[in-house]
Amino acid sequence: MTTYNPEHFMNLCDSVVSVKVEPNFDFAFAPMRVGVLQHLDRDYTYDVIPDELLGGILFQGIHRPPAGTKVSITLHSPATVYFFFHHTVEGGYSEIFAGLNGWEHCGTAPQYDIHNGEHGLRMVMYKLSTQAGTYTIPPTIKDKACFNFVVHPEGDR
Repeated sequence: MTTYNPEHFMNLCDSVVSVKVEPNFDFAFAPMRVGVLQHLDRDYTYDVIPDELLGGILFQGIHRPPAGTKVSITLHSPATVYFFFHHTVEGGYSEIFAGLNGWEHCGTAPQYDIHNGEHGLRMVMYKLSTQAGTYTIPPTIKDKACFNFVVHPEGDR
């Protein structure tokens, strides 16, 4: 088993992905694994994770970003991006992703806070396998867009 090295992980993140959110809010990256914090301002953890996400780079933002939140993801090398959001508290992402070219709807998604009711059991996930470049998710059209994404560099799995 490989020991987690935070410095090595942050160097990996810097070489793989850069992110810009507008309006600006705090965010971090963490290895996607069972028990990882979902967001920086909640104690919710991801408890059920589809295999294709494990070991990827998880974007951890805030739990309820405002309407108008725009995310720009810059990949420094080919990668697969998995973007997932709550099924009802989703800021309009259902409508947004239905119109985005190249993004594929996935049949599974991670689940969070599974021992405290049903609020974290139904997420929606899309993926995009792509080359280096900047990919912008249009601004949310509603408040409280509960979302995350995972980046897996090509050849990382």
